[in-house]
Amino acid sequence: MSSLFGTSGIRGSAKDFLNNQFCFDIGRTFAIFLKKHRQKGKVAIGMDSRESSPRIKKSFSMGLQREGYKTFDQGVLPVPAMNYILIVNHSFVGSAMITGSHIRSDFNGIKFFVFKEEILKNHEKEIENIYQKIKEKIPFKKRELKFKKENKAIKSYREMLLKLAETPYPKWKTVIDCNNGCQSKIIPGLLKKLGLETKTLNTSLKPKNFIAKDTETEEAVEKLQKEVKRTRADFGIAFDGDGDRVVFVDEKGRFITGDYSGTLISKYSNSIVIVTPINTSQVIDRIKKRVIRTKVGSPFVVETMRKSEATFGFEANGGGFSAEIMMSRDGGSSTIKILNLLKQSGKTLGELVNTLPRFFLYRTKVECPRELNRVIIKEAKKNFGGIKVEEIDGLKIWVNRTKWILFRPSNNAPEFRVFAEAENKKEAEKLGKNGIKFVKSLITK
Repeated sequence: MSSLFGTSGIRGSAKDFLNNQFCFDIGRTFAIFLKKHRQKGKVAIGMDSRESSPRIKKSFSMGLQREGYKTFDQGVLPVPAMNYILIVNHSFVGSAMITGSHIRSDFNGIKFFVFKEEILKNHEKEIENIYQKIKEKIPFKKRELKFKKENKAIKSYREMLLKLAETPYPKWKTVIDCNNGCQSKIIPGLLKKLGLETKTLNTSLKPKNFIAKDTETEEAVEKLQKEVKRTRADFGIAFDGDGDRVVFVDEKGRFITGDYSGTLISKYSNSIVIVTPINTSQVIDRIKKRVIRTKVGSPFVVETMRKSEATFGFEANGGGFSAEIMMSRDGGSSTIKILNLLKQSGKTLGELVNTLPRFFLYRTKVECPRELNRVIIKEAKKNFGGIKVEEIDGLKIWVNRTKWILFRPSNNAPEFRVFAEAENKKEAEKLGKNGIKFVKSLITK
C-alpha cells in the first residue's frame, strides 16, 4: 500500500504533514495525474468545517493552477457531493475533498475523485509515484488565488436525494445529529421539505465547534439516544463530520450500527452480490445473498463492486455504496433508502431491524507503534485458536461457527484495533477485552 494513503485518502497532522508545501505539491501531483489520463476540464474542490481546511484547500488549489487547471470552490459540503458533481456535470474532470473525516480535529486529509468515482488503489500508487518525482521541486509561495466560488455540487446532490425519496412519507418525528459536520447544510432542511418533523443537534459549521466522532461506537450517539427517548421520536439519524457515513437510533433509543442498516438495504436491494469489508458483522451472511469480503477501506469496496458487478456495498461505519448513484460512500442516499424501506414495510425501525438475526459486535482500539503491527499479528496467530482463520486484512479467527475475533492495525493512525462478535453480548465483550489485553501486553513489553 502507498505510504501516502491510508484506508481512504491521504490523512495526517494538519500542521506538520499537510503543510503548505506538501499540499501545493499534491495539487500539482493531481494535475499531472489528470493530464496523464487525458482529462481536460475543470476541477471542483470542497472541504469540511475544520479550522485547517481553508488553508489546505488554498495551497492544494495553487498546485493545480500551477499546472494549468482551473479550480472551482464548492465550499463546505458533504463528501459524496464532490463525487456526484463529476457524474452530472461533465465539464468537471476531477474533484477533491479536504477532510479528515472522523479523525481528531487537529488532523486533516484529502480525498480524490476522477473517472466519475473515488480513486482506486492503483490510482493511489500512480499519485504516489508522481509525488515522489516532483515534491519540493517548486517552492510554495503565497500569492493571489483565482478561485471561483459556486454551489453546483451541493445543489445537484440535494436534487438527487429529493428524487430518490419515495414520498409522501408518514408524519415521522426524527432527531438529526450532524455532529457539526457537512450534512448540516443538507439533511435537516431536506427531511423537513419531505414532510418530517425534525429536531436537530450539532449543526454549527464554525471550526471551533467541529466534532471528531467515530460512527462505529455507541458513544457517538449517546446524546442522540437520550433525545430520541425524551422526545418520543420515531428514530434518530447521526452523521460523521464529512457526511459520507450515517448510523441510526431506533424508537426505543437502541443504537443501530452500520452493519445492520447496511444489511437492511442489502436485503431489499436488487444486488445479487453484496460487498463489505472483513470487519463487518456476520448478519450480512444471513440474508441469502452472495457476500464478498474485502480489506477495510472504501477504495477496496469500490474496486470489488466493479469486478463483481455488485450494485450495493457497505462498511460497518455506516458508509453505503449505491452503484446506480455513484461509486463512493454516501450517508445521504443511505438515509433516504432506509426511509423508503420504513415506508414500504410499514414497520418501525426497531421492528425492521428485529427481522434480522441478532449478533453483538465489540470494537475497541489502542495506540500502537506501527513497527509492532506484524509482531502482534504473528503472536495472536500463535495464542488464539479457532476453527478457521482469514487473513484478508489483519487476522480474523473464527472461534466457532458464530464467534470470531479480528486483530487489525489501522492504516490511518498509529493504532491497533480489535473486533469481536458473538450471539451473546457478554461473550463478544469478553473475547474482545481478552484480545485488546493481549495486544496491550505486547505493546508494553
